Amino acid sequence: MQQFKVSHYSDILNDKINFGSDTIQLIDHLNGFDIFRQNVILDYLSNQNIKNDIETMYIFDNLDDKYVNLNLKFSPYLQNRYNLRHFKDYQNHPEVNIKNFLCSFNGSDHVSRKLLTACLYKMKLFNPMYCSKNYAYSLDKLDGHITDYVGIDDRYYRKFFISEDSENFFQTLYSFGYVRFDHAKNIYNLENKLTESFVHIVSECMATSYYPFVTEKFLYSVVTRGLFLAYAQPGWHAHIKKYYGFKLYTKLFDYRFDTIKNPVERLVELITMVSKFSKLSNDELYDLYLMEQDTIDYNYDHYFSGRYLEKLKQYDD
Repeated sequence: MQQFKVSHYSDILNDKINFGSDTIQLIDHLNGFDIFRQNVILDYLSNQNIKNDIETMYIFDNLDDKYVNLNLKFSPYLQNRYNLRHFKDYQNHPEVNIKNFLCSFNGSDHVSRKLLTACLYKMKLFNPMYCSKNYAYSLDKLDGHITDYVGIDDRYYRKFFISEDSENFFQTLYSFGYVRFDHAKNIYNLENKLTESFVHIVSECMATSYYPFVTEKFLYSVVTRGLFLAYAQPGWHAHIKKYYGFKLYTKLFDYRFDTIKNPVERLVELITMVSKFSKLSNDELYDLYLMEQDTIDYNYDHYFSGRYLEKLKQYDD
């Protein structure tokens, strides 16, 4: 069995790997999928007529017609090992005491995280006591990302991302002792920020990809009994409901943004939808939080009971 992580992807594409007849395990996001729901790694393997079993951390739905000659298999065990099991020993969170509207934690400088933090700042939702940005970028770079995704509509969408003082924000780092991949430590750095915030905007991995990929990030809210919405790939929320068995907070949030394919348009729709709650008092926000108490407790129990893994095993190929 051969295992390949992100650091090995270039070796695959540069034809430096002799796969033999072993099962191939492709770890992590595979650099995402384009708007046609194609992936460069899978394209390469398909063109090479690879006959090995290929285990991934994706549950593929409606992709088989593109890769009919590949033996793609979802591995719930890989997904659990690398993305889901990190918080199994975290049993006691601080009491939920809402003092802040929104939190969001942004580690590495992917395009989607630049877009998210820029939008939160422009919409006056980025509270540096509760939101992190562990990277710097330029206004020109951010402006270029917007144009890349919306083209001639950039004049309109720029209004949601750039203001007169944005350059200073873009160049400033906001950190809470972030240690990449050390979730057992990070949860203790972030637990109070989570339990004091009404909603956690999850900065999912590669939100500019076009096919759902689920990491541990939303579980930071699940294990602290919080509300979350994710800036993720289109269909991500529907995906965790259908395949992982977690429930959505439909009494409060409108999930139409989840169906929007364009990542800039989806982000603007998400933030404008949630921003209406920002004008409410903390007491009012807590009352809304209590409206979803049953769903919050269900998701908490769903995770710690291991039912999410039993659900995933139904799709074990």
